[in-house]
Amino acid sequence: MNYLTKKTSGIGNFKRKISFWMLFAAGLILSACSKGNDAKPDGNDPAIVLDCDYFKDNTNIHLKDNPNAPVDYIIGCDPKIEGDFTVDAGVVVDFEKDAGLQLGNNKNIKIQMNGTADKPIILTGMQKDKGSWRGIQIASDNTANQMNYVTVEYAGQTGRGGWGQKGSVIGVAGGVMKMDHCTIQHGAIYGLHWVDGALNAGELVLSNSTFTGNDIPVHTSVNHINSIDGTSTYTGNVNNYVELRGDDVYQDVTFHKLDVPFLSVGFKPDNKDKRNFTFEPGVTLLMEAGSQIHFNNAFHNDHEIIMKGTAEEPITLRGKEEVAGYWNGIQINNTTNPLNEIGFVDIAHAGKTNGHPNGAILLSSTSVFLNMHDVNFIDCFEYGVSIQSPNAITFNYSNLNLDNTAKLFSSWSGNEITNP
Repeated sequence: MNYLTKKTSGIGNFKRKISFWMLFAAGLILSACSKGNDAKPDGNDPAIVLDCDYFKDNTNIHLKDNPNAPVDYIIGCDPKIEGDFTVDAGVVVDFEKDAGLQLGNNKNIKIQMNGTADKPIILTGMQKDKGSWRGIQIASDNTANQMNYVTVEYAGQTGRGGWGQKGSVIGVAGGVMKMDHCTIQHGAIYGLHWVDGALNAGELVLSNSTFTGNDIPVHTSVNHINSIDGTSTYTGNVNNYVELRGDDVYQDVTFHKLDVPFLSVGFKPDNKDKRNFTFEPGVTLLMEAGSQIHFNNAFHNDHEIIMKGTAEEPITLRGKEEVAGYWNGIQINNTTNPLNEIGFVDIAHAGKTNGHPNGAILLSSTSVFLNMHDVNFIDCFEYGVSIQSPNAITFNYSNLNLDNTAKLFSSWSGNEITNP
């Protein structure tokens, strides 16, 4: 096995190379000075192999850059690190198959991986194939945790011996992380796996990062969606969307405009308090089969719905497949918040295909306030809006348009109504 492989192409020239000039007269090769007085040439120092015993014997781990080593470290195991974990700028780590890093193991360790634009940290696989190593699992809730200018590539191992959660960078057990200028690429399944649930992740702060070459760039929960914003890019993957799990929403959330759509199985607020839902102009949601967005749960909490696009950048909610009735649509009930607004929105492929009510938007209960304008109902199953109690709600509407959708308004039993 060659432990002195060069750094992977496409990730920068991290350690400047000595230039050589051919002396055409004598045919001699002279070694010239490196560029800049502070630059150090690549050397041939071998990588340091860190086995499982190393991680058992050392509580706090500090990986340092050796400018004379093309690869600084090789990790061939899957340690649970329970002490502080620090990686210096310029460090390159090769991971063998079945190797990975479990950082924190439910302990409050500090994780510091601070590369720079000129000297990023590279965590890569010995084999340059998707899923050739497990990735990084973060289970530390230390608020100082950060990853700056870190590239994680060829991770996300699946199959026997892998972790229960799949992805290149995974948040579990309340793990928190601030990621800035990171690159997650060529990963199997998910580039970033950060969700709620039995092994729920904690706070995520994500900015200026790149997800490319992965099967899916990000798998997360609506509760972490505030960090998934337009400062990062999510294109160039096998599936170019941010995949959302259908957890109850326990905080105010904003759907930011991205360079890819969100893919949703539906969501609804929890029952504990008022929640604000904001959608930026230009946001696109792809909805899975049979899914629904429900802007209430069981109690009257006056949730706030701000789904306001512009004529130039409408908000789009459409089926993952372009089939009428592919998803169930939006239901609004028990919210009389005077700020509720749906405007400059395209709603496509919505409405139940069996039974009533089957509008793309359902206004249920006697407690609804909604301003709706400049909405296009495109390829919806039958009705644009179904209303349970038209005489009891406050429903202001204008410029509602049907595009290959049969009718605009229906009663709860499926009868057409006009001017509700």
